[in-house]
Amino acid sequence: MANSTHKIYLVAGATRGIGLALVAEIAATDPSAIIYAGGRNPAGAQLLVELAARYPGHVIPVKYIAADKEGNEALAKEISAKHGHVDTVIANAAIGGNLAQIHETTVETYKEHFSVNTIGPIVLFQAFRDILKASPLPRFVPISSGAGSIAMIESTPVETSAYGMSKAALNWVTRKIHYENEWLVAYPQCPGAVDTDMSKEFIATEKTGMMKVVFEKYPQRQPDEAARMLVAAITTSTREGDGGQFHNVEGGRHLW
Repeated sequence: MANSTHKIYLVAGATRGIGLALVAEIAATDPSAIIYAGGRNPAGAQLLVELAARYPGHVIPVKYIAADKEGNEALAKEISAKHGHVDTVIANAAIGGNLAQIHETTVETYKEHFSVNTIGPIVLFQAFRDILKASPLPRFVPISSGAGSIAMIESTPVETSAYGMSKAALNWVTRKIHYENEWLVAYPQCPGAVDTDMSKEFIATEKTGMMKVVFEKYPQRQPDEAARMLVAAITTSTREGDGGQFHNVEGGRHLW
């Protein structure tokens, strides 16, 4: 079992983009951290493999599939057997490749987004709840999006119906988790506009050009810059000050 001074993290969706940058930032800034970096095919994620080689014993690639109950439970048992607890779970894995109005979006697309972006974090929380509770300061932080704000629909005129719906539901779930678990720091964290493969796909497939306009108004950060801000926010968060709130990366709060 690892030394009790180690801080144990799980970052789900860590093979690229924000997730990979989060793992790199935690590893670089906290020598006590042991970070389980989850992805569908971690052995095939070259940048993650290289990061693990740079931080042997501290960055550990593991298989993670969103909404896979058996796989999530097996991963929780593996971490529990080695450490007895997990301190911080960051639910970052998500999809967002569809940009269309509601009447143009298939039911299958809605189901896929809801499964990965909403059910995925629920299954993850259920699997890890017991070993989170064994931590002296447990945190469960899903990465959300301003697209999930119902209040900001008019000011975000991009056709992200499947993605936005699934993130709005994720926000509700996370706030409910906060109120049901008085021992836990839980809140949805928005990273702001970040230059990732997902955002590039959004720009390439969005028909009206509005996504490009939005990113011109709100310039995208690089993943490493976003990760610095996210890690600073997550690692200093408290239940009293942050729990159950919808955070933006600048330190303010989004409207639900």
